[in-house]
Amino acid sequence: MSVFSAELINLDLNALDKTDAITQLATMVVAANRGTNVSQIVTDVLARDALGTPQVDGVAIPHARSSGVTQSSVVVARTVGISFDPDEDPADVIFMILVPDGEGNEHIDILSGIARRLMDPEFTAALRSLGDAKSITDLLTIGQE
Repeated sequence: MSVFSAELINLDLNALDKTDAITQLATMVVAANRGTNVSQIVTDVLARDALGTPQVDGVAIPHARSSGVTQSSVVVARTVGISFDPDEDPADVIFMILVPDGEGNEHIDILSGIARRLMDPEFTAALRSLGDAKSITDLLTIGQE
């Protein structure tokens, strides 16, 4: 099963700050039956975030291994802008990468794949402009078959 799913995409995230954004995205993971514990996911992502969150051209990529996750997942959200790093501009797109504890460096493999794709201006433009979750999912899964 793919780490991407239309049920893990929010094209209009309205969050107060990064903790609120991470909490809303973790809630989506649990609602999609890919996790069991929102607060554990939030705790794990924020702990990893304390080391720094990768950000590429307005796209933040918080990530973590978590015992609150049962299936590797990538939650995607568009927002008006959430600050993940005071030295960076606010992110208008968020990819939250989650893998279950014990999955080694799978989240790093997913992260590097996303980061490579973010170097393509056509990909990032599509990410910001496509109007529905299925189209975003299709964009993300191209070449993953």
